[in-house]
Amino acid sequence: MNYTYSLDEINLSMVSVVGRKSAYLGELYKMGFDIPNGFVISSRAVNESIKDIKDEISSILSSVNLNDTADLERKSDIIRKMILNINLPEDMEKEIYDRFSDLNSDYVAVRATVTSPLSGASFAGEYETDLFVTKENLIQSVKRVIASYFNPRAIAYRILTHDNTGIAILVQKMINPVSAGTAFSIHPVTEEPDYVFIESAFGLGESVTKGMITPDQYIVSKSTRSLVNKRISEKGMKLIYDFNEKRVKSIILGKNEAIMESLRDQDAVKIANMTIAIENIFKRSINIEWAIEDKKVYLLEVRGVRRLYPEF
Repeated sequence: MNYTYSLDEINLSMVSVVGRKSAYLGELYKMGFDIPNGFVISSRAVNESIKDIKDEISSILSSVNLNDTADLERKSDIIRKMILNINLPEDMEKEIYDRFSDLNSDYVAVRATVTSPLSGASFAGEYETDLFVTKENLIQSVKRVIASYFNPRAIAYRILTHDNTGIAILVQKMINPVSAGTAFSIHPVTEEPDYVFIESAFGLGESVTKGMITPDQYIVSKSTRSLVNKRISEKGMKLIYDFNEKRVKSIILGKNEAIMESLRDQDAVKIANMTIAIENIFKRSINIEWAIEDKKVYLLEVRGVRRLYPEF
């Protein structure tokens, strides 16, 4: 069994094996887009890792009472603790560590990637994401992400929708961004198609994607590839990784820094050009997540605008 696949081995035909997020990133990685290098622990490997407790998990799930929140949370907690205590097969661990070494990076990001071709089969924040994971913590991080498949919200969602979507796990070289955010190839509310709409903040992009701050906004014309408008907000805080405390934490920004532009005009245009190029490749309106490190713009995720293209 192949437990893992590098990004350059992945294509769109492999969604059921590597997940939708990984499949699209793999396609774009091979086209030369600036995407942090990485690998995927396949859905088959995830299933293999929990096969010895699968019957026990199924038994617990069959007794869940969705009308009793306490029951749902208790049984979710039992399952997640079971998974955190499993031992991965030795050959799987070795393959994961070998892939990690190939990245030549001290830190990685570990994320779930759903194996359904439909974007509606998952929702933002459903599963665990671990940032700045070291080799020493990698296997436990992988188990945390697997365990998050059984968080209360995810269990309830799958029972109510009769959804059997699985997950794979995407491991990528960690970007430590000066700024990060999102971009839409159409207006996310009005669906205006002629401009790219960018949201940006200092530090890690979760402050934008999780709605923790009011981000700066930039609008770039598709026809002229030039910045036509921007609105700088008072951002208040940023998320950073504290290497001494070994954790992600929020930093309160002083008044002057809070109202500084989090994105250079030329970088807004770079992000817009990337967004337009991806839209042209897939012939779909898209939104992306991006990050800037050492003045280089990286693509972290791409998805279709969900209400328009549930199959993306």
